[in-house]
Amino acid sequence: MFKSKLNQINWFRLNRSLHRDVGYFCIGFILIYAVSGIAVNHKNDWNPNYAVHTTKINAHDIDWNINNDQALIKQVLTFANTQLDVKASYWQSPNQFKVFLHDDANISLNLNTSTLTVEQIRPRAIFQALNRLHLNETHQSWIIVSDIFAAMLLFLAMSSLFMVRGKYGPFGKHGLFILAGIAIPAVFIFL
Repeated sequence: MFKSKLNQINWFRLNRSLHRDVGYFCIGFILIYAVSGIAVNHKNDWNPNYAVHTTKINAHDIDWNINNDQALIKQVLTFANTQLDVKASYWQSPNQFKVFLHDDANISLNLNTSTLTVEQIRPRAIFQALNRLHLNETHQSWIIVSDIFAAMLLFLAMSSLFMVRGKYGPFGKHGLFILAGIAIPAVFIFL
């Protein structure tokens, strides 16, 4: 009786239904991994986690108090027009003084060019959250969820092989797409 029920199942219809439903479920995961993947791939071009706003201020004709760091810090803060608390300061070089502020900002004084450079760092909340998921920097349980997602992607890849029968299936001329999908990453692996 069990064997007769197995014979009555339309396996192509079941495969198509499961492929569709798993595919719909994976859309959110795919969007998260795609967006954060693009952001992480281009981390040499920009910082996907933080936005850095830089302002340069000309400070010509100022008599900087370079012999007293505390007095110099007060001068720098006054000239940069900021009331933020100071975290730390140090001399990067004999002509470069840097002040770190509590609001993820810093001010650099270049004595050679008489300029102040104010950098304000702001988190990119959405990218930061997506990148943490992509790079597994969250809870240990996310690793289990991402492994399940990887298994669903494997299912989608394998079930797609049985979506269409006959000459339009993957084992005819459309098999070239499968080979190309394997060959392109292989080329980059062996380069």
